[in-house]
Amino acid sequence: MNTDARWLNEDEQALWRLMLAASRKITRAMDETLQAGSELSSSEYSVLVSLSEAEGNSLRLRDLCTGLDWDRSRTSHQITRMERRGLVTKCKSESDARGVVVTITDEGKRRLDLAAPEHVESIRRVIFDHMDPADRPALTRFLEGVVAVDNVPGAPGFTGMIVDPAPGSVRVRR
Repeated sequence: MNTDARWLNEDEQALWRLMLAASRKITRAMDETLQAGSELSSSEYSVLVSLSEAEGNSLRLRDLCTGLDWDRSRTSHQITRMERRGLVTKCKSESDARGVVVTITDEGKRRLDLAAPEHVESIRRVIFDHMDPADRPALTRFLEGVVAVDNVPGAPGFTGMIVDPAPGSVRVRR
């Protein structure tokens, strides 16, 4: 474990807590909107969107995992629950017997169509209605940077190394 913690200063701590509060608010607003309007969870909505945008409304399970940035176990359990609810079907791949193909059903499409307008309106109310358009490029750059970080536990590129902010300085994580 790294014993030389790079503690947050007061401004960083305040910003971090604001980011956590905003994340909780966004997640709660999206979850509640989806549940109220279509009885879908955010996870179900994410799966249905991915499938609806795929060629033939189908994806291999591994491609769905990759697209959602979920591990195979989480994705597999989610798909099993959704299949029980009639939102998706899954079957063996015709080209590879080890592969599983997931397809959106008519009921899944109906629920997605029902959910999408209010979901988008909720995003507009919570995110875009009060955002200055001039702030979008900076926020986009920041979020792309966050998404690109791969040296954290759970990420495929994690090496266990802690990069020191000093150029060329690296410490081994213990």
